[in-house]
Amino acid sequence: MESLSQLPLQAPYHEISRFQSLQSNPKFTTNFTSSINLYSPNCLKPRGASAVSQIQPPKISATNTSVWRRAMSRRAKNQRNLPLSHQIDVAFHETKIHGYCKAGRTREAVRALEVLEESGVVPDVVTYTVLIRSYCKDRNVDEALRLLDQMKVAPDVVTYNTLLKGMCDFKMLDKALEVLGQMKVAPDVVTYNTLLKGLRDSRKLDKALEVFDRMKVAPDVVTYSTLLKGLCDSRKLDKALELFDRMKVAPDVVTYSTLLKGLCDSRKLDKALELFDRMKVAPNVVTYSTLLKGLCDSRKLDKALELFDRMKVAPDVVTYNTLLKGLCDSRKLDKALEVFDRMKVAPNVVTYNMLVKGLCDSRKLDKALEVFDRMKVAPDVVTYSTLLKGLCDSRKLDKALELFDRMKVAPNVVTYNTLLKGLCDSGKTEQGRELLAEMKDKGFKPDVVTYTSLVTGLAREGNLDEGIDLLEGFKDLGITPTMITFRSIMSGICKARQADRAIDFLGYMVCKGWKPDEECYGTVIRGIASEGLAEEALELLKVLDARDLVKKTWAKNLARKMQQDY
Repeated sequence: MESLSQLPLQAPYHEISRFQSLQSNPKFTTNFTSSINLYSPNCLKPRGASAVSQIQPPKISATNTSVWRRAMSRRAKNQRNLPLSHQIDVAFHETKIHGYCKAGRTREAVRALEVLEESGVVPDVVTYTVLIRSYCKDRNVDEALRLLDQMKVAPDVVTYNTLLKGMCDFKMLDKALEVLGQMKVAPDVVTYNTLLKGLRDSRKLDKALEVFDRMKVAPDVVTYSTLLKGLCDSRKLDKALELFDRMKVAPDVVTYSTLLKGLCDSRKLDKALELFDRMKVAPNVVTYSTLLKGLCDSRKLDKALELFDRMKVAPDVVTYNTLLKGLCDSRKLDKALEVFDRMKVAPNVVTYNMLVKGLCDSRKLDKALEVFDRMKVAPDVVTYSTLLKGLCDSRKLDKALELFDRMKVAPNVVTYNTLLKGLCDSGKTEQGRELLAEMKDKGFKPDVVTYTSLVTGLAREGNLDEGIDLLEGFKDLGITPTMITFRSIMSGICKARQADRAIDFLGYMVCKGWKPDEECYGTVIRGIASEGLAEEALELLKVLDARDLVKKTWAKNLARKMQQDY
């Protein structure tokens, strides 16, 4: 504990007592110390080894020097005619307010502010601004607005910007626009940028453009980048390009990367490559990764590899993952493994997951297991679920169950669903039931995928009544069946050569408010035809066509196929 002599001179006794009690809270001590360092350049460096005793005067950067000068000037004016003991007490209270706010203890900061105001001292604008920011962090923007109205000094532009940011963060856009119109100081570019970002993030792009058009200060590169992102996200590429062309400041790498992403997302690769080639600033790794993703998504792998090879900055793990995903999605696994083997940064779990998925999807299961075994990071639940799916799809249920049993992370619903589907698809529905019971015992809530897998398994094994009973119970379970659920039952009925029941089930679907899709109708029609009732099946197809329940081209193609097969 520090000696009382190390506290500000003449501090009131009750403040000394509160300060001593606060030192016992490590969280407050750390935050209080950093707050003093941040806000109080005249702090002394007392002796002792405690966190508070090691306070150093902060270094004031060039960017906030003017703010400090204004704050210190106001403080000097407020305290010019006060005795020394009272001046030090004011500094102590203001520092304490900053510390409380930094620690997230807004109520105590408010009480400290009230002590100052009741003593007749006017706190500086910095103190009010810090408290407004704390209110906003606490999601208490209404109180921040109230404090703005009750401030005993004129708010500056930083005060307004702080409040506007809080309002935009919590989507109080109409009120923010109202505050903008009532500002008692001239807004700066940060004011407008804050508001534009809030409007953009709330999808109020027209309003953002309106505010932009009536800005009273020159927009900066952040202003343009903010609007460009909104236009690109809304697929308004023509407007984005128009705005870019009439920029009154030089675009930076963020501006270019934003526009490139918009062009790539809209599959305008030629324009994206053209923009990239005429960039007037050096592209960074985000720029390259953005363009690589666009090329990979458009299956232009050769161009992607060419761009990757001539990168002028070191690729990061996101760059590699982007390229690997493109290669895996295009089934270029050998090239993907080659790129993986010569990675110059450490792969992360996403890297391995994409590679494992690509190998499993291409039925290169042995290679997928090899990559899994030499992972240099801990596999996550996605890794296990991906590998389990690969094993189940390849009917390697024993290996899948073995892997499931030795998982080093907790499974999730997707993991259980993957294994349950594998069991049901392999005719092991009873084991699927056991897994469902285990799933419930461990607190997981089965979803429509879980029960559809079980219904499909039951229908495939001929347990149609049980499958339909389970389907009937979906409502009680709070689950809405999908068309896949109905198709699995229909397929089981037709496989059992029960054409009359299949037609009845169609009626059941319609009565329940479910509109059968073409695949469902096709299953029934082929099922009827397979029982030697081809003419009746074609007659049903004509009725569906006449009632516009199926597309005419689909009906025509199915009729031709049936005439060939039956």
